[in-house]
Amino acid sequence: ERNDEDPTPRSCPLPTMLTATYTTMLLFGCALNVQSLALSHATSLPRGTVLSGSSRSSRVAMVDAPFLEGSTYMDRTPVTEKEKIVVLGSGWAAVKFMQNIDTSIFDVTIISPRNFFLFTPFLPSVTVGTVEGRSIVEPVRKLLQYNQRPILRQLKDKASDVTPENFVEVKFLEAACTKIDPETNSVFCQDVSSVAGSCDTFRFEYDRLVVAVGGTSNTFNTPGVDEYAVFLKELPDAAVIRDRMLDAFETAALQDDPETKRRLCEFVVVGGGPTGVEFAAELDDHIREDLGPLYPNEVKYARVVLISSTDDLLSSYDKKISDFTAKVLEQSSVEVRSGVRVMEVTKDSVVCKNKATGEMFTEPSSLTLWSTGVKPGGLVQNLCDGIPKQTKKSGILVDPTLLAAGTENIYAAGDCATLYSEDAMLTNLAGLFGRADNDKSGCLDKAELLSLFDEIGDKYPQASIFRSKIDENFSEIDIDGSGSIELDEFKTLLALVDSSLRTLPPTAQVAGQQGSYLASRFNGESDQGFKYFHKGSMAYVGQENAAAQVSMLKSLLPGPLQGLPIIGEDIVLTGRLAEIVWRFLYLDMQISNRNKLMVGFDW
Repeated sequence: ERNDEDPTPRSCPLPTMLTATYTTMLLFGCALNVQSLALSHATSLPRGTVLSGSSRSSRVAMVDAPFLEGSTYMDRTPVTEKEKIVVLGSGWAAVKFMQNIDTSIFDVTIISPRNFFLFTPFLPSVTVGTVEGRSIVEPVRKLLQYNQRPILRQLKDKASDVTPENFVEVKFLEAACTKIDPETNSVFCQDVSSVAGSCDTFRFEYDRLVVAVGGTSNTFNTPGVDEYAVFLKELPDAAVIRDRMLDAFETAALQDDPETKRRLCEFVVVGGGPTGVEFAAELDDHIREDLGPLYPNEVKYARVVLISSTDDLLSSYDKKISDFTAKVLEQSSVEVRSGVRVMEVTKDSVVCKNKATGEMFTEPSSLTLWSTGVKPGGLVQNLCDGIPKQTKKSGILVDPTLLAAGTENIYAAGDCATLYSEDAMLTNLAGLFGRADNDKSGCLDKAELLSLFDEIGDKYPQASIFRSKIDENFSEIDIDGSGSIELDEFKTLLALVDSSLRTLPPTAQVAGQQGSYLASRFNGESDQGFKYFHKGSMAYVGQENAAAQVSMLKSLLPGPLQGLPIIGEDIVLTGRLAEIVWRFLYLDMQISNRNKLMVGFDW
């Protein structure tokens, strides 16, 4: 194996292969535990990138490490005349910010427990080996170098007499932030890696703080999810999922009973969004095309079940894409359960409820992937709890300049940020109540409330999300048990609905654009509010088919012209052509030329 940054030939990493037990082989009369070569390649990383710990423990500990009250925190604040900016995170928003910030003006430090950038949209592909893990990561320290900055940024640097020789790099510290103290303008951090020094806790003062730590999987407090489901948020998660899947087939190969084989080779994916659909499609392709020749007696019993709480898959996409996705999955071996809510996850099954009929049923599962959106992590939640104006449950509430509400110098970008929206239902409390009160009784019964939420779904998307909850749990909303809700109860309901409102989706596009915008605003190059430019949405749906909703032309038009026939409409592509577009655009989105080259070779 040869690394393009290190010309020294290296042999296959046998010690790594010997650490996990997948297949026991007899070699020269000795029993050796040998890891699958495909998995070894899928989890290998470029030089300068370090992973430690198990998938789940490292993911949770590195994001939500607790604040240690009794520890001594060394002050690592640099002595400088420049304004100090601290960035938390190493994802899309953080990387785009640090690649565009003017370091001749600011002293910038990025703090993150992950020392590499990860191209998250390809995690489903890494799970099944279509793309190798090392192909979609890049060391953060490399991305801080001058030659990694965008061409336009380099031209601006040159105009300011900034050259590769006098360029000041952003500083990087590998540590987890455990507490943000707005009163002292400080962050408290801890080295949570497997190799820590004698003093592994420190504090760092800032003049401006950029929070770009992303989010964590939203389990909606469903019983059993944390204990028995797996997530796909980080690179080690892909290795864990692949491990579990291969173990299921190997265990099934030891069984003689067909029913036992069938139970062991059933996999459930919860979530009808892009990640859930792409993982289900990739997994089904992998089972039929790659595992078929290896496990012929087991693959014929294999089943992938995709559970969606909404009636349509990819419900945030154009209706044509949702319909096409359903049609493609029907032709594959993926079984779709739409309009179904997961009530509980057990070790080997998923307990479900049909939302329309109320029928309860159980899906056997040897592997349950949970992919139902994101929520704020513990660090962000603790920050919001200490700021009275932070009223959103979906993240840090920010204004159009990405300044956090209730603060003067804390900004947020990416999945952990929620942009303020004027579409809050609570601002029209009286009008909505009067509109729903058809009989003018001064209170709303269940039928009137459901009718209102049906009517206003187009203007208030958050209403559509909560309609099913009202239908199923009206008694929880009717606090006094009168059978109807009064104005005060209606106000409480709207506040709850609005708290979940997220005006922009938690995608790489949004995070990257917010990071670049925030850097330009700090640089004094923009005094406008953030405006999202939607390029489109894409998803791989299986059998060499994809679905793409391209919005670049529409987004370039003025508001009044968006919606005109042909020029003002999104371009919807499906099928093999869409897959070619999907591959081309995702290849172009890679963070470095090395990533583009390696992903291309993987394909």
